[in-house]
Amino acid sequence: MSFPPTYEVSFWFRNVLVPVDGSANSMRALDLAIDFAMRYGSKITVINVCSNECEEVEKKVEERVSDKVKLSYKKVKLDLTTSSIANEILNEMNANTYDAVILGARGSSVNNDINIGSVALSIGANAITTVILVR
Repeated sequence: MSFPPTYEVSFWFRNVLVPVDGSANSMRALDLAIDFAMRYGSKITVINVCSNECEEVEKKVEERVSDKVKLSYKKVKLDLTTSSIANEILNEMNANTYDAVILGARGSSVNNDINIGSVALSIGANAITTVILVR
């Protein structure tokens, strides 16, 4: 028995935040968000929290997105003495209304044995919305 398609899921992902750091996992998270935008019309906001080398990540995002979808890009300069990457992402989530956050399970940490990074763990534990971790 087949059922007619429903687009209820499109309401779950109207406005999506995608934190990126240039790592492979964050780029896969961006790919998933692009797919949601193409299928469901999701609005994507990419946030890059960085202390330096912000332009490299922005170039990677532009190459990945190409002309597939429109997105908003936010670059947040980080001072590690006063804040953290997770804190800046949570601040963005609290300042705006997002239906979901899609992020890489781990970024560019040195230890490859870790399954989930500190930023993803913090976002997953403290977010007030749906969180999708991509590996």
